[in-house]
Amino acid sequence: HEQAISTAPLESLTSGACGGRPVEKQTDSTHAINPETILSEQGLKEAKKSSSEKWKRRRIISLYLLTISILFADMNLLAPNLSTIADEFGFDDDERDVKLGGLIALGFFFVGAPVSFVVGWLADSINRSPLYSATVFVGEIGCLMTAFVKTYPALYACRVLTGISIGGAIPVIYSVLADLYPANQRAGIAAVVTTGTGLGMGIGQVIAGSLDDWRLPFIIVSIPGLICSMLLLLVQDPRRGEKEQAFLEKRNQIINADSTLTDGEDIVVPVVRGTHFESLENCGMDCRTSNSTSCRDTVQRISRIQNDAPELNNTRESPRRSIKPSHCVSCQSTMEILKIPSVLLTILQAAPGALPFGFCATFLNDFLQEQREMTKQQATGVLLTFGAGNAVGVILGGVLGHFSYKRDVRGPPFFMGVSLIIGCIPFYFLVNTVDENGNVGVVSAITIISGILVVIPVPLERSILTNVCLPQSRGRANALVSIVDDLGKGLGPALVSVLITTFDRQTAFNISLIGWIIGGLLSLAIMLFVDNDEKAVQQTLRIQLSGNQDGE
Repeated sequence: HEQAISTAPLESLTSGACGGRPVEKQTDSTHAINPETILSEQGLKEAKKSSSEKWKRRRIISLYLLTISILFADMNLLAPNLSTIADEFGFDDDERDVKLGGLIALGFFFVGAPVSFVVGWLADSINRSPLYSATVFVGEIGCLMTAFVKTYPALYACRVLTGISIGGAIPVIYSVLADLYPANQRAGIAAVVTTGTGLGMGIGQVIAGSLDDWRLPFIIVSIPGLICSMLLLLVQDPRRGEKEQAFLEKRNQIINADSTLTDGEDIVVPVVRGTHFESLENCGMDCRTSNSTSCRDTVQRISRIQNDAPELNNTRESPRRSIKPSHCVSCQSTMEILKIPSVLLTILQAAPGALPFGFCATFLNDFLQEQREMTKQQATGVLLTFGAGNAVGVILGGVLGHFSYKRDVRGPPFFMGVSLIIGCIPFYFLVNTVDENGNVGVVSAITIISGILVVIPVPLERSILTNVCLPQSRGRANALVSIVDDLGKGLGPALVSVLITTFDRQTAFNISLIGWIIGGLLSLAIMLFVDNDEKAVQQTLRIQLSGNQDGE
């Protein structure tokens, strides 16, 4: 049962919260918070509040899902029309693959990679909602302008702007998700959001493949993207570290512990939703007779944990001290992230696997048309089926991650490695055997199975990364993985285009498949470290929280 903390003024201690009577200290008895009693008295009211919080969180996730779908639809709008665009700009076959396939994708890396890290750094320092909004807005403006370009340099510049949006958005999303859900639910919720990537890729392929004018899809996609960027300004940034096990443990410990309130001390009263402890009138105790374990004492101590944990909430100024963002976000702390074995292996496993992903996103549609003699509609149908498999694979990855994490924290990296290695088999048949005369059922089965297997690791790697990093480091950690993803979107197709000019398209793709095998082996290696890395994070948070309280 998720719990969220907000604050209320101290006046509630002495007025309406206690029925208009001042709090009187008594010495006759102590009263513990009884959840069953509270539930019977305030169950209906708290149920409504809990439902409201859940719907609020679902609205946030829905907006993120819609936004990420639009971003990834934008990324693939050129793919079904490479030959058409090449004819308009007067490119031959080699220029088509290098300029439209390789160089434009390369721009995603050279711009998207540094932007991703800058945005990830800022995500650990400032309010993330306007940051995400601005990132999406810049990319969607570039998408809209693409519809009106007349020259190749203008086309290149507009597509590079899209790299800003895609590169910068991912670190912010996963940083926010980590503060909305506890560790055992992050794989599942990451799968829900990441489903948007598969849906977006499929939708983008359908839109671009179904229209004769290659420019119109950029207008169709960019307008809702710009609207989403405005709506993101209305999203409230969640409190950092609120869902960490160490934080929840400390809060529950204080609720059930005895303490004496210091007279005259300023108190900020937290509202603990989900535990039926909202104010003095419904906290389960008689405010006029309670003693050392009174509501005043309990909420005062919880407030200390909430407000005086700078490592968990480095963007909010504490009533007792001011914590600057640089206190936690620095070059030294960034280097410390790379010393975590699970983080380093998660980054390394994404690099080789990005090579075949880059080929799929940029060349596969045109490859099926030119080398496999499929029609544009048939090739687009294969990519759409692959996108549907991606959507199923992401959801399956979230489900596997959710249940396997509960049994053993090493379960998610196991499924990451196995799925990547096995996924090479159906994809090999897709590229080397499928053509325009293939049986529709067989082609669909091969495409769906390959689409499912190769994306299972996507939500798992993000949940692993989140769980082994401190709350104030997650933006940068996710940015580092996003940089490697941009390597796949940029350098991947560029390297494949070099292989194509050296060999041919089919040979180039077969070589790139080795990347998934290497990535799978590195994913399996995460199993050796992930348990200790997660325990180290929670232990660090416990020490920080204990230190803050001891310093009172």
